[in-house]
Amino acid sequence: MPRKALFSLFFVILLCSFYLSPAKAEDFGIWPLFSYYASEGEKELEIFGPIFTWEHDERGTEWGIRPFMYLTSHPSQELWRWEFLYPLGKYQRSEGDSKIYVVPLSLLRDEMTSSTPERRERASSFLTAFWGRTDEGERYGGFFPIAGRLKERFGRDKIAFYLWPLYSRIENEGEITWRTPWPLFSRFGGAAEGLYVWPLWGHKEREGEYKKGFVLWPGYAYIDEYLNTDNPVSKRFYLPLYATVRSPRGRVDIFIPPLFFHQWAYDSSFEKWEIPWPFVTLVKGEGVREWQIFPLFRMRDEEHKKRFYCLWPLYKYEWDIMEAEEEVVRRFLLINKYRIVKERKTGREALDTNLWPLFDYRRGLEGGVSFVIFPLLPLHDDGMERNIYPLSWVYRHTRSPQGATFTDLLWGLYRRRTSPGSSSTRFAFFLRIEKKGDKHVSLSFFEGLIRYQKKQDEGG
Repeated sequence: MPRKALFSLFFVILLCSFYLSPAKAEDFGIWPLFSYYASEGEKELEIFGPIFTWEHDERGTEWGIRPFMYLTSHPSQELWRWEFLYPLGKYQRSEGDSKIYVVPLSLLRDEMTSSTPERRERASSFLTAFWGRTDEGERYGGFFPIAGRLKERFGRDKIAFYLWPLYSRIENEGEITWRTPWPLFSRFGGAAEGLYVWPLWGHKEREGEYKKGFVLWPGYAYIDEYLNTDNPVSKRFYLPLYATVRSPRGRVDIFIPPLFFHQWAYDSSFEKWEIPWPFVTLVKGEGVREWQIFPLFRMRDEEHKKRFYCLWPLYKYEWDIMEAEEEVVRRFLLINKYRIVKERKTGREALDTNLWPLFDYRRGLEGGVSFVIFPLLPLHDDGMERNIYPLSWVYRHTRSPQGATFTDLLWGLYRRRTSPGSSSTRFAFFLRIEKKGDKHVSLSFFEGLIRYQKKQDEGG
């Protein structure tokens, strides 16, 4: 009983100290129950560590109850976003575009595809029902697999179906395909002509462009394409023994596909061997060399690209040079990396490195830094960093491009903030140290119950 009484008295004294402390409006809290921080143009509130969070700054407001929901409202950026049980649910409205999805139940999307003149595309679904409108105002909808029509979806101009797979009609680039039912019978019309009786026989042709078909698929198949160009390509497949590709510029021979591969270019010195795939690869030609014995090593050298690995997936190296940037990536066991991106014009470098599950470190081109120990996953995703990752951030350190830093251990047990000219250091609710230049130092014990300040006038 005396212990409970002493604890209750101590807790009451702490609460009273918050209201009596002149510093409570800036930085105070009871670790790990809650924490509050305020500075010029910025306010933050945390309850039960990272579970409840609220932030307000010049962009707008963010708040969430992790991992259940997170709300972002940034009027200056015309952004309003609500994430729930991320990544399963999300609603976002940004610059006039909107999107909402609940996996696997529904999806609604309303996006601008052109501003001159304004054209918008809308697509929605709930379970197997769907409806929408193209950016030219054409409506579509249906209920899969009963009946429906789609327009400009799945890479096709138009799709119609009834009791799929019994009947479907597809239009794309002037070609019409009737399937009754899929995949056994297909008839082609419009810009192309042909008939498939799968897997027995099939032929399809678009005059001047291509011809393709099969007999006893996949035993024999043929494709003749790019017929109206100066480099028509002819492909023949005699599975499982042999396949070939012929064109005026080169040839490919594959024996027991895909095991033994040979490619030879007539108009250059390029030649490639795979004997057998994927274990041994040899490539030679103007500006390119490659040697591979999988999984022991691979070396590929091109003018603006290099690839190397040793004991895959133990170590992998990639180098690429683009018009504006140069990138070097070293990977260890695939998920761990050391990546440097350099701007060729300015010389600025960005660094992204991790050794999962120990740490993750990022430094941007503008100088911003993020460092985390024991990251939950070796993946960078903004939604995960808002909703999930903070629950596992045992230690975190960030630095803004302007030089302001934030360091946090165990969600507020130790927390330090610095900005040009000032700093604030807090150990739970026991001790807080604040400095403003060389003129003002403040020590506060038990959130102001005991307080010491030192101020020095400008005149000394």
